[in-house]
Amino acid sequence: MLALILAATLYHAEPVNGTVSFTVMKWGVMKEEGTFRDFHAEILLDEKDAAKSRVSFDVNVASIDTKNDGRDDTLRSPDFFHVRKHPKMTFRSTRVVPRGKNAVDVTGDLTIRGVTKRVTVPVKLVGISPDRRRAGFETEFRIDRREFGVNGSSWSAHAPGVLGTEVTIRVVAGGVVR
Repeated sequence: MLALILAATLYHAEPVNGTVSFTVMKWGVMKEEGTFRDFHAEILLDEKDAAKSRVSFDVNVASIDTKNDGRDDTLRSPDFFHVRKHPKMTFRSTRVVPRGKNAVDVTGDLTIRGVTKRVTVPVKLVGISPDRRRAGFETEFRIDRREFGVNGSSWSAHAPGVLGTEVTIRVVAGGVVR
């Protein structure tokens, strides 16, 4: 049993046990929220040495849902995410640094719309089941959508100042051992 506890555990996270959501300011007075309904993550958690942990995350961009079909179609278009050309957003960790009990900073390559940027995100371990077969993780961080080419150029040219540039991304991932 001790070997099981000390060994790294690979958790798989899918939409049934988590959420990938975002918030961006609209018209400077309200928050626009949305989710991505289709994603998959693999989280290798090494409880003995967190620095040996790693994360791989894929989001199907076409699964965007802002509760408005017309807006979702606009976000899927070449003007924003261009899902035909860039169907996935990805994150691949390159470094994990412990920063307290049940918390790490995960540095990695975030790719959106074909643009890759190195980012560091704070990740909290929400909990692990007694049998080690389930674990919960969460993070919240901000990006500038323009750095990833999500400009809405032709759309925002008709309505400048409508959409904020800072996007808050929140991920809640419940991982399960397969």
